[in-house]
Amino acid sequence: MKYKSTVKVGIDEITLVLFPNEKVPPDEWIIKADEILGRFIDLSKIEELFGKMQEAQYGVQQGYSAGLTFENKPWHMSISWHEYLQTMGICIKFSAYAWSVYQSTFFERYGKRMNIALFLKMIQSDFYIARLSRIDMTADYFNFHKCFNPNTIYQNLKSGSIIVKDYKNRSMIKTFNGVDKNGIISTLYVGSRKSNTRCFTRIYDKKAEQIETKGFRYEEAINCKSWIRQEVVFKGTYAHQITEELLNITDEKELVQFIAHQITDRYRFYDIQTKKEMKYTRALLYIMNNAQFNHLSTAIAKDNDLKRSIIYLLKGSGLCPTFYKAFEVWGEGADKEIANYLFEYYEKFYIPEANQKKEIKSWIKKHRSTLRQQTITEYLKGVCV
Repeated sequence: MKYKSTVKVGIDEITLVLFPNEKVPPDEWIIKADEILGRFIDLSKIEELFGKMQEAQYGVQQGYSAGLTFENKPWHMSISWHEYLQTMGICIKFSAYAWSVYQSTFFERYGKRMNIALFLKMIQSDFYIARLSRIDMTADYFNFHKCFNPNTIYQNLKSGSIIVKDYKNRSMIKTFNGVDKNGIISTLYVGSRKSNTRCFTRIYDKKAEQIETKGFRYEEAINCKSWIRQEVVFKGTYAHQITEELLNITDEKELVQFIAHQITDRYRFYDIQTKKEMKYTRALLYIMNNAQFNHLSTAIAKDNDLKRSIIYLLKGSGLCPTFYKAFEVWGEGADKEIANYLFEYYEKFYIPEANQKKEIKSWIKKHRSTLRQQTITEYLKGVCV
């Protein structure tokens, strides 16, 4: 099979903070916070899409004292605030999975595409000031040249055969490190990851990550030859500046150009010998200047949690070797007899107890609605071992 080489840019996870548009007396903060919450929930339409938010029992952002979240969802989206410290604002956190689900569900419900620029415009209000505190921008390289992988780039940076510069041709990066997995660098970090850092990038094998975790983009992963991601994390003042710029974007083509521009502004990989940008940097610079709508990553989120269990049964539990041993010892039909024995045990002993198991009940509540969007036959077709 011949795989097409493509590069797409997108947004992974986002965190934004809502601040009151004017200082509120301390004893009135919680009332004002409730007004801000109500206005954001109405403008973002999140409860229209996913139902009533509940008081968060866990998942409140660090440093905040209270929050709301959606219960029984396989993804995480939360709203957090501090009961006494209005200077912390109200923190809205979308995981990558939640942001993807939000965009796809918004389109299904209203027939309109959603992206980060439209979202920020949609939630603007006289009740508060909204700005990003973190935004992760991505460049996904599908079936790209083999030179673009974390191990090769790490080794080349270490040897000095390539360097990283910004758009002004300055060598700003002083630190890089890698995560070693069986002697191979599986993830490369360029820049410091300390809490006060405003920007860093990581490059990793997204195909391997999605297959290993059975992530919400698992099916994309199994249907490509390779998938390497560069992810750039913008925090603090950088994220604030990006908020203002996103509010001026008018269409998806501009958004694509903007994301490619932000990534290459700070991270351009150069070959020391040729004094030219590496092929993967040139690909992003091309998108920056010749963007098309299909350069924007629009993932379809799928719940693959049950696949993880099924694949474990097939590959890691010893189930299949047990069937085969029975077949070799007793001949044809012995493997099926063991399968029938196991199913009879499941029906007789496990099912009567299952409804009493908290972890099982919790899992069903969290995953049932998303899994029922496909038939069991369709779902099993997506299992690849």
